[in-house]
Amino acid sequence: MTIHRIASLEDRRLDPYRHLRTSNLTRFSGRFIAESRPLVQRLLASPLAVESVLIDERFLEEAMSWVPETVSVLVVPSDAIAELVGFHFHRGYLACGIRPAKRTWPEPETGSEAPHAECHNSWTGAYLIGVQDPENMGSILRSCAAFGIQDVLIGPECVDPFARRVLRVSMGNAFKIHLFDAPDPIPILDTMHAMNTETVAACLRDDSVELIQWQRQNRVAVLLGNEAHGLPADILDSVSQRVKISMELGTDSLNVSVAAGIFLHRARPNQDIRPSAATTTKNNYSS
Repeated sequence: MTIHRIASLEDRRLDPYRHLRTSNLTRFSGRFIAESRPLVQRLLASPLAVESVLIDERFLEEAMSWVPETVSVLVVPSDAIAELVGFHFHRGYLACGIRPAKRTWPEPETGSEAPHAECHNSWTGAYLIGVQDPENMGSILRSCAAFGIQDVLIGPECVDPFARRVLRVSMGNAFKIHLFDAPDPIPILDTMHAMNTETVAACLRDDSVELIQWQRQNRVAVLLGNEAHGLPADILDSVSQRVKISMELGTDSLNVSVAAGIFLHRARPNQDIRPSAATTTKNNYSS
């Protein structure tokens, strides 16, 4: 490690770590903060670039056994950490990562095709629209990684997928995900349909089919909406299929991250895909 012992909290190298409770390195800053040893380890193991790692001096000896030699390490006295970050901090490790280059769906240089969205039928993506709670976003990204879903489209009014709380809840699995900016849902849905991709919206409308009846037969993008309001009506009218989860005991709905886990497990790639006798998917975009 390249170790820099910080003598003054005015050192400009500490700027990314200042007052983290009241400030956030937004998606426009080019940086993000990872917090805790497991998250820093997963960041360092990922292909993402790291500007620096900040370590409480009590943890320096431990860090020397696993932090790579190429990493710049800022060591701060234990009694100064809380003053720097703006809250009581006991996890010992922070890292400032460099956000990957912005990607949009579909990427301009590929015309109608997006990376990792090959034409084989096992491709699965998630399209998040209006998911605003950091814990929900982090949990959904963790589920995506667990089920081998690497391509996640971030639609309008979503929380920053690199926010500290999102990254913590995702347990660093967000570092494995290919994130795409997807601010215009209707044109994007049209593009997906042209790519022979079935778009499946999670919703409770009366014309939704039961998830247990739905069987993927092609490339699939699962759409998940806002925690309180779900997906907008124009999007629901534009998807290939609307699907719901049966509810019991008077329950009206599930938390979006719980619903996402159920839907994404059902839609996950690398399944034995075959036509289902139980239901036939209606392609609303072609009717």
